Amino acid sequence: MKNIHEYKYEELLERAFTKLAGRRGSEEVFEVPKASVLVIGNKTIIQNFRVIAQSLNRDEELLKRYFMKELNVPGSTNEAGQLELRGKFNAAAINQLLERFIQKYVKCSTCGSFHTKLTKKGKVFILKCDACGAETSFQAF
Repeated sequence: MKNIHEYKYEELLERAFTKLAGRRGSEEVFEVPKASVLVIGNKTIIQNFRVIAQSLNRDEELLKRYFMKELNVPGSTNEAGQLELRGKFNAAAINQLLERFIQKYVKCSTCGSFHTKLTKKGKVFILKCDACGAETSFQAF
């Protein structure tokens, strides 16, 4: 076995990556489907709501509560997995809210990975990154 001073920088870096969860992080490509929004009368329907929640690996109920709280409107999910919100909201507004949700409740603030788990302990959310192991806590809504 070599002395630590005999290793090249690249060898040490490669060794560090193998000890971590892998090379997942900010270089990976993660695409969230854009919300498909339909406005009918005084109701806004996010048609691909279930698909979005699944791709983010987040509970539908959590995502639904987030939209309802941010927009300050009642809402419900239907049998088809669509979110129905009372009020008229355009696709740009819905997608902007979705992006804010991802930045706070999905993306690791340390390494930028989207491979995270969100747990709730009392009145606090804990975001744990599977890639770098970082934990971030913040007030639950």
